[in-house]
Amino acid sequence: MTLAIEEALTVFLLAVAFDILIGEPPVRVHPVVWIGRLISFLRARAGPTKVQGILLAITVIAVSVLAAHLLVRAAHVMPVLPLLVGAYLLKSTFAIRCLLETSSNIGRMIDQDMEEAKKMLPALVGRDTSTLTTAQASSAVIESLSENYVDSILSPIFYYILFAPIGLGLEAAIAFKAISTMDSMIGYKKPGLKELGYAGARLDDLANWIPARLSIILIALARPRGARSAIREAFKYHSATPSPNSGWPMAAAAGSLKIRLEKPGQYILLGENPNPETRDIFRATGLVQSAIALTLAAAFICLLL
Repeated sequence: MTLAIEEALTVFLLAVAFDILIGEPPVRVHPVVWIGRLISFLRARAGPTKVQGILLAITVIAVSVLAAHLLVRAAHVMPVLPLLVGAYLLKSTFAIRCLLETSSNIGRMIDQDMEEAKKMLPALVGRDTSTLTTAQASSAVIESLSENYVDSILSPIFYYILFAPIGLGLEAAIAFKAISTMDSMIGYKKPGLKELGYAGARLDDLANWIPARLSIILIALARPRGARSAIREAFKYHSATPSPNSGWPMAAAAGSLKIRLEKPGQYILLGENPNPETRDIFRATGLVQSAIALTLAAAFICLLL
């Protein structure tokens, strides 16, 4: 194992430990929050055109990557500090504890107080929650949980592992997070954003293309008795969603758990299956938790090789 890979493995393990044991850092020092502020700053000054959107995307990615690189370089004034800074920055690109806890908390609240659950749901989903039934709210949590497994965990780790051998793992993960944050903030087909957010949205589709398809293997392995159904339904229903990527993990999760998922007025996955109940949220959380464990194990092995 070369020194670079050894350091990459140490940074990865520290980042995972940070996430699981501590969770999200305070908003004022969260790197992704600062990326979001940069996007907001540039958006306020950019025209609603594709060219402006391309320039915004290039600027956000370049500034984010350069800032992360320089922070790690600056930390070399003290031993061990570069590893800690690198781990802190890498941790900001994925959110294991936050995703699992938020999903579980909303699942419990749906059982206790549906109106309060509707107020909590926007932390996970972008749809209107005011008229959702219990089944639709449960579906929304499971959809978001499986989709965010890719976007918020698998993809940044994938790019970290892919570029770690050439010493650019952290930079690749940060670049992905910058793209993902742009998509979540301006990647909408709305007046003023359709053209400006086009580059960010297309980059997000491209960046998640491979991880989304890898996710069905990990989801299948996470629950072996539902593996065949997970793979079969992912290939059958992946194109039912507007996104070219989100349908893969969502359909795989629905197939593994043998439930129906629906975004009212948008799509239905596995319509022949029963609607999800709140208990299915916890089954889905367990499924994704196992898939995350497999992801971390695979990443560890790749860095060792």
